[in-house]
Amino acid sequence: MFQNQRLMEKIKTNLLLMDKMILFFVYSLVTISTIFVYSATRSQRFVMQNLIWITLGTVLMFLLSFVDYREYKDHIWKIYGLSAVLLVLVRVVGKKTLGAQRWLKIGPFQLQPSEFVKIAIIVIIAFWIVEKYKSGINNLKDIMGAFLPVIPLILLILTQPDLGTTLITITSFVFMIFLYGANMKPIWIIGIVILLSVYPVYKYVLKDYQRTRVENFLNPEKDVKGSGWHVTQSKISIGSGGTFGKGVLQGSQSRLEFLPEAQTDFIFSVISEEMGFVGSAIVLLLYFFLIIDIMRISRMVHDNFGKLILYGICGIFFMHVIVNVGMTIGLVPVTGKPLLFLSYGGSSFLSSFIMIGIVESIKVHME
Repeated sequence: MFQNQRLMEKIKTNLLLMDKMILFFVYSLVTISTIFVYSATRSQRFVMQNLIWITLGTVLMFLLSFVDYREYKDHIWKIYGLSAVLLVLVRVVGKKTLGAQRWLKIGPFQLQPSEFVKIAIIVIIAFWIVEKYKSGINNLKDIMGAFLPVIPLILLILTQPDLGTTLITITSFVFMIFLYGANMKPIWIIGIVILLSVYPVYKYVLKDYQRTRVENFLNPEKDVKGSGWHVTQSKISIGSGGTFGKGVLQGSQSRLEFLPEAQTDFIFSVISEEMGFVGSAIVLLLYFFLIIDIMRISRMVHDNFGKLILYGICGIFFMHVIVNVGMTIGLVPVTGKPLLFLSYGGSSFLSSFIMIGIVESIKVHME
């Protein structure tokens, strides 16, 4: 009886300490997701599956909020080992779709391990920096050393191939060390060198078909019925929405199936067509305030391990928004990266809720 009472008190205390604004932003996004997944598919099956993933994600989030995030340090190599095993399994028995081998089939479900491994990478990097770089990250050697342990995992993701997740993870690492106060001069120098080398590489290194792909990305209208189809239709969807949109369930691009992968990669295009600039702006503001609120928690945490994890999670959310929204308006190549909490997909939803669960754990257990 007393044990049950203590458990109930712990649950009550945990719920009181959780950040309510983050929960508001999260459930606002998943509500929007459910509405527009239905609008994009006109299928109750998709909506039910969406609700199932949201429910499972919610359970995971609350369970993780009870676990003291500092305990991850004691299991860091198990986290590393499990991540490596999952990625190797993808290479050996993973399902191949559209030229990419990124999914594991588990019964009736498909999971994309890289969506979860990118979170593990953030935790591993945070642990490594706290343990090995107590005096800070002061030069290029330190930056390379901080990233060194996760290179095998990054390479396994890259060979799937999953360039989008690779770039998001690397950029999140840059977020982490920048906000941690690292000496960023080497990163700026590397960035300038890369920018200066873009044209010579395009002109003298890329093969003809690779240059064609670059040209089609820069000018999708050049091949409207081929490689430029997705982006062209997405731009039409977004542009036709105007200021206030055509209304929910009134989008012609998705309803007439001109817009490919409307419920996943191009869910933002559906929202823009049906809710217009105002609706799109509201969605982007929800992400903005979600990231700002996570950053606010990071300023309250005195433990560097927790701070670094929060910085990495902010980087992941920020980059997913940049990559996905940029993809829908033609500023970023189509990479298939979802808009977290909005795009239909089990792996995306579960990994997003896991990140929020870790954020809430840090909020609940911070010193």
